[in-house]
Amino acid sequence: MLQAENVNTKNKVEKRQNGINMTAYIFIGLTILFTVCGQLLVKSASFEFGPFPKDLSMLIQFLIRAFTNVKLLAGLFSAVIASIMWMSALSLTDISFAYPFMGLAIVLVLALSPLVFKEIVPWTRWLGVAVVCLGLWIASR
Repeated sequence: MLQAENVNTKNKVEKRQNGINMTAYIFIGLTILFTVCGQLLVKSASFEFGPFPKDLSMLIQFLIRAFTNVKLLAGLFSAVIASIMWMSALSLTDISFAYPFMGLAIVLVLALSPLVFKEIVPWTRWLGVAVVCLGLWIASR
């Protein structure tokens, strides 16, 4: 029994060393997709329910408006799905391999914010994203 466990562990280590399972890439990609969609939905919903109240007496009304908003609920649901995809990815690969790819969510949200929300993105943020991309490229080697 112990020998079978050692062989199984050895096979897993060899598989990870020889190449990452394509399914892990799919789960990482789905994690990023659902994370980005969730962030964009939450931002879009925030236009509808307004800013967080400064007066605590308005907090209950704010929370009711927020948590009855379909876009917010869809955004939160996307976050739950992203978490499930992330758990699946981590079951197939090392976190030290998978986690740097989460930086792609930063890149995609920044790239989509001018398109979706007509935001002005300063060049310093684009420079930061370029640094993130360079880091992702280095980490994936």
